[in-house]
Order: sequence, then structure tokens, then C-alpha cells
Amino acid sequence: MKSLIKLFVAIGALLSFNCANAQENPYELANTVAHNTIVQIKANKDSLSDRVVAEKIINENLMPHIDVKYAAYKVIGTSLKNTTAEQRENFTKAFAENMKNSFVKVLTKYTSQEIIPSAVKAVPEDETLVSVKMNIHEDGKKDLELVLKLRKNKKTNVWKAYDMVAENISMLESKVSEISPIIKNQGIEKAIEILNSNETK
Repeated sequence: MKSLIKLFVAIGALLSFNCANAQENPYELANTVAHNTIVQIKANKDSLSDRVVAEKIINENLMPHIDVKYAAYKVIGTSLKNTTAEQRENFTKAFAENMKNSFVKVLTKYTSQEIIPSAVKAVPEDETLVSVKMNIHEDGKKDLELVLKLRKNKKTNVWKAYDMVAENISMLESKVSEISPIIKNQGIEKAIEILNSNETK
């Protein structure tokens, strides 16, 4: 479990740094992100227990590069047609805030992990979904695989992450398992309430 927590801590190193050239290729984006964000986390290592510092790192470097709406709608699933536009907007906001709070909690557990970048591959122009495989390295331990799933917005052509898989555990699928039954059985308003109260795992 501790190794899984450390993996998720390192996720922050895969999802930031706004580089126009890297945005054109998800592999280049992930590699550029890994290098630059790890530098930022290390620079603030002694201050990560300060929530203000942790939130700043996440808000500026992580959240802008996650396709929160796409992920949130995946969690709502087949219940989407039974929701209003206002409910979907409120759910997406609560989902984003819950996700941010989860990252704040794990960010303080960062030690000395490094990310081994992925080989850069050419991506066809019409490709919209890509899985980027990287390895998390920590001295004295076996490298662990992290798969970052990215989606290209057809309107903006910008790649953003919508799921991370560590030790064969998908963060998105975990949220689907937790929240989708609540939406189906108790309604989306109850799910929003639970997300806002941080009662999910």
C-alpha cells in the first residue's frame, strides 16, 4: 500500500508544465512534465506539509492538465441522461475539488522517487486516446509501472490526462466503482454531497 501511495505522489510529475510544442505529442508532454514538476516538488520538499504550498503546486501544475469534465462524465456514466446541466456542472466541480484534496494528502508523502521517461512515439493525427507508460524509480526498490491515459480534445487539439493506472489499479475505475452506484441508487445530488464532504476513499 505504501508503494501505491508513493506512485500516486509521483503522478504530479506527469501532468503539468504548459509547453506548446509538447502539447502536440502526448509522449513529449508527459516527459517534459515529469522533469519540470519533479524539480518543483523537490524544491518545495520541506514545505509540502503546508497545505497552501501543496495546493499551489497542484492548482498551478496539475489540475489544468487533467480532463476533469471527461473523467467526471465517465463516473456519472449511464445516469448522465437523467441529470440536468446544472447538476453535471456541480458534480464536475465537486469531483475536481475531491481529486485535488486527494493529491494534497499524498503530496506530503513524497520522498525521492524519480520518473523514467517514456520512449517518444509518433501519434497519428486522427488518434485521440493514448496510453503513456513510464516507470517510477526509487533506490533499493523494483521499478513500478505507471500508465498515464491521455485524450486529445478534437476542438482544441490539446492533450489532457483523464486516468492513471498504478500497479494495475485505475484511479478512474476506482472512482466509478465508488460513486456510480451512489448516483444510480441515491441520485447525483447525494453523490455531490459525499464528494464535497471528502467521504470517498
